[in-house]
Amino acid sequence: MYARQSKARPDSSEASPEAQLAAGGALAASRGWEVVHTFKDVGRSGWDPNAVRPAFEDLMSAVRAGEVDVVVVNELSRLTRKGAHDALEIDKEFKKYGVRFVSVLEPFLDTSNPIGVAIFALIAALAKQDSDIKAERLRGAKDEIKAVGGRHSSSAPYGMRAVREKIGNLVVSVLEPDADNPEHVKNVERMAKMSLEGIADNKIATTFEAEGIPAPGEAERRATKKRMESIKKRRVSEEDSPIRWRSQTVRWILNHPAIGGFASERVKRGKAYVNVIARNEAGAPLTPHRGIVAGVKWLELQEKRSKRSKSNRQPGGEATPTLLSGWRFSTCGICTGSLGQSKNNGGQDYYMCANPKGHGGLSIKRKDADDFVARSVWARLDAADVDNDDDREWLAAAALRFAQQKDLAEVQEERRETLAHLEHVRQSIAELQMDRKAGLYRGREELATWRATMEQYRAYEDGCEARISKLDEETKTAVQIPSEWYEPGEDPLGPRSTWGGWTVYERREFLDLFLSGISVGPGRDPDTKKYVPVEERVTLDWRPLPTDEQAEDEEVLAAL
Repeated sequence: MYARQSKARPDSSEASPEAQLAAGGALAASRGWEVVHTFKDVGRSGWDPNAVRPAFEDLMSAVRAGEVDVVVVNELSRLTRKGAHDALEIDKEFKKYGVRFVSVLEPFLDTSNPIGVAIFALIAALAKQDSDIKAERLRGAKDEIKAVGGRHSSSAPYGMRAVREKIGNLVVSVLEPDADNPEHVKNVERMAKMSLEGIADNKIATTFEAEGIPAPGEAERRATKKRMESIKKRRVSEEDSPIRWRSQTVRWILNHPAIGGFASERVKRGKAYVNVIARNEAGAPLTPHRGIVAGVKWLELQEKRSKRSKSNRQPGGEATPTLLSGWRFSTCGICTGSLGQSKNNGGQDYYMCANPKGHGGLSIKRKDADDFVARSVWARLDAADVDNDDDREWLAAAALRFAQQKDLAEVQEERRETLAHLEHVRQSIAELQMDRKAGLYRGREELATWRATMEQYRAYEDGCEARISKLDEETKTAVQIPSEWYEPGEDPLGPRSTWGGWTVYERREFLDLFLSGISVGPGRDPDTKKYVPVEERVTLDWRPLPTDEQAEDEEVLAAL
């Protein structure tokens, strides 16, 4: 006997595999046949040409091995929905091995004569037609669900669960924090908080692992027998190693748009698929879900995770945070690699190129570099003349960045959210452009999809830029530089100065307002072999004015 159901779970309906096998068993008993095998495929399509049906393959193996005389199904559509040709090929295989085919609900099927063959083919064709109609309806339903941001497939992300809700005229699955597993929700909230504080994904993973927090793969919903067997097959080692927290796990969870309440869709990035925000025709993000963190907080998290310079980034292990290294702020003037921290044999602290190969290494005393960079910024700030147009614009730009950092003005919350959306959609535009350049969009239909998506993103980008410009106009008159910045005292870096009272992260934030980074050159002149003074070795990369920054962004996008 063979039974099949397309749904991924059995139920008590007449179409369930249990009901099909019961009907087949009753027929076999009434004719005095002994049931020697039962085969059951659940969640397997009889229409999809790419679907694999393990139980059906086992059935055909039993037929070819001469283990059965009769194959009983509830109806022909359970055996196949691929059409008359496929059905006749299966029946031909049965006859080759002397096996009879019987349908419980279609007792008139008989392929031993021409009329019976014609009826057999007609029923098979009708089964395929019915399946085609259902597939078309399903595609339409999926398109409608996608338009409102609902989910129609895949499991819920860690810390969330799916519930059925009505949106308009549709009843769809939306996601919300998993009330059945509140500890999962707290884990996600903690991960987001740690990441916002600048802690690396690998550090988060090792922290959770050290605390004995079960990894997502060990959750009851995911640790199914089938999935665990699949994981075991993929392992190279025969040892039964446990599922652990990994940086990839943390990254997948925190980067999932549903965590912030956004609808998601999977797109190909190189060889892998990633989750991105699903958008409507106007390019605005769809927000049907109830996120674990607020949407604006999730966007801020993504911006900080992708931002090249992180002033609040914490070092891994037991390293002490330093002013100029550890947040991609200082680079080697020879190879452009990042500068890390190290000590020489005498215990003197140094910044050193993390990739010294090819130029013999490059280092600079940490105290000298810190002192020069900080004093240079304070000196320019002290010398700024508000009556000078250039100085006034430079100060205004720094003040606006400070307001965005500290959220001083009332409109900054809206600006921050709009800016986060703008950064996110710009990143999506850049990725789309790189995907096309890499040849991932081919053919007329794929290129049409690419253009439509690009137009959607560009329209939303324009809307965000217009809103930010308006908000900036509203804040220009309200934003002021803190008065203590104008009163650095005799020693701007002294223990009683404003600088002296700040933590290393506050000092980084201050430097980040005025500088986008520094570059350190060689310590000796290549020709004279004489020592080069610190002020000639360190190059300060001052932040450009807002108009220049916008031009730079456009140049980068054009290059991509």
